[in-house]
Amino acid sequence: MKLRNIFFTLLLINSLVSCSTDTGSKKETQPTTSVLVKKIIKTYRPNEVDILTYKYDGNKIVSETWDGGLTTYYTYTGDVITKIETKGADNITKWSLDYIYLNGKVAKEIEKSNWETDSRTYTYNANGTVSYARTRTGGESTTGLLTFENGNLVKNEEFYSGQFPFTNTAIFGYDTKNNPFKNVLGFNLLLYSNPEDMFSKNNMTQIEVPGNSMDYYTFKYDANGYPTERTGDNPYFPETYQYFY
Repeated sequence: MKLRNIFFTLLLINSLVSCSTDTGSKKETQPTTSVLVKKIIKTYRPNEVDILTYKYDGNKIVSETWDGGLTTYYTYTGDVITKIETKGADNITKWSLDYIYLNGKVAKEIEKSNWETDSRTYTYNANGTVSYARTRTGGESTTGLLTFENGNLVKNEEFYSGQFPFTNTAIFGYDTKNNPFKNVLGFNLLLYSNPEDMFSKNNMTQIEVPGNSMDYYTFKYDANGYPTERTGDNPYFPETYQYFY
């Protein structure tokens, strides 16, 4: 199983904020606010396939289950998500993410796994950017800055001080279509995300780590402007995602 898709790993990280406005095709076959992805098939190689299934209570997401045995559960307090937790078939928690809100926005998130605790505290700036302070067990404390355009994160800069200060930068590009999770209640408030899906307003088409890597993704869409397929361009790690609603 691609654990990077479960544990939301570090480099291509942090934070996708979304709005809930976008327009689909004029030939809409159902109300777009009712569109919820029910299954995703992720094919990495001919013999390496993950199948994810989703359950909802209205527009509240309940769970995401991998055919390999892991299930991610979502806990709401009112209309906001306050906990995301991944458990194995043994019902033991493998990973969790807790959210603390202030004035209707995420003020802090606490990520826990078997090997570390990773916390981020957020400050919302007047110019629309979001600053964060990050602390984690066994790792250096850092600060960072998130920059947004049209409701999507376009740049994440993480600043390391220490003896040899440097900056990790990730730059993201998007299409103008609907993210498959656009209509999930509470996702538009969350700042931490797997860049490959979940919380963005639109679909991520490009991830660049300057001086290091560049990845592109191509999408096919249905009549409502939601993706039905995503293909990556990396010949060494071929992958195709299929979306079912």
